[in-house]
Amino acid sequence: MKNLLSLLIASLLPFTALNAIYAQSVAKGIVFEDLNQNHIKDRKEKGIAHVAVSNGKDVVLTNTQGEYELPIANDNILFVIKPGNYNMPVNAYNQPLSYYNHKPNGSPGPANAGVLPTGPLPRSVDFPLIPATPKENFRILVFGDPQPYSVQEVDYFHKGIISELTGVQGVDFGITLGDLAGDHFDLHKFYIEAVKDIGIPWYNVMGNHDENYDTQADSLSDEAFEKSFGPATYAFNHGMAHFIILDDILYPDPRDGKGFWGGFRKDQLEFIKNDLGFVPKDHLVILAFHIPISELEGGDPFNDEDRLKLFELLKDFPYTLTLSAHTHFQRQDFFTAK
Repeated sequence: MKNLLSLLIASLLPFTALNAIYAQSVAKGIVFEDLNQNHIKDRKEKGIAHVAVSNGKDVVLTNTQGEYELPIANDNILFVIKPGNYNMPVNAYNQPLSYYNHKPNGSPGPANAGVLPTGPLPRSVDFPLIPATPKENFRILVFGDPQPYSVQEVDYFHKGIISELTGVQGVDFGITLGDLAGDHFDLHKFYIEAVKDIGIPWYNVMGNHDENYDTQADSLSDEAFEKSFGPATYAFNHGMAHFIILDDILYPDPRDGKGFWGGFRKDQLEFIKNDLGFVPKDHLVILAFHIPISELEGGDPFNDEDRLKLFELLKDFPYTLTLSAHTHFQRQDFFTAK
């Protein structure tokens, strides 16, 4: 009986230890100056104070040593909110190395439609930044709806658009405002391969054609996007401009459970509120999302209540710009008091 009890205890220990690892509730790390740009904090590289870091809802500032702590669950993406006087390191495809995907059990559903299990949370989730001279004026490239439905159409995209921009000078970065692919998640890698040839850092927004429609929860509809691009809601600074990138597609439509609707989840609005708490009021705030918040064509493509909540959060910021796509034509809308 004694031997049996010892065997049971021994067999339970790995399971208990594994659960303890997977049940971690706090993420820790450091934001540091990556002077040699090897993406690893070396002994002589110092931490950076007062840099915002988020788990997708909460936002905290690093301490004087560049250290941060954030609550973490089993489905969070940690990301650094780059200050305006730093650049973000990029990978071989010019995608910013700004986040850490924490999904110990992976995404629910088919493995090819989401993030594979990431395992235990590292002891320290660190973010490298590269010192840069801040700019008051800068240029960016903005794309809307490449939306290729095949590898051949990605090739058309490359030949018709990318080839004319390869090696472009005087442009700091680019951003695509959603519908990176046309309902085929496997095309994301071909899109990434195409855009990298421009040769500048590239940010991405999720569109309705990047959604995972095999889920019944909006919070899970971005799993395929997260696999390829990281968080669908995030932020960064460039010079005196603060960029907030948002997934503004509610799926399923909360009104009838069918299709999608423009709007924001509660946790996204909470993130915007927490994020803006560290943004100077005289900075330009640029919001980028897929579905426009204007409704000049009639109908009801966007949740009016969510638009008002967004305006309330922005009321103390006199300089704002929103960038969106989805409609496949170009237009400028001006929001008045009415």
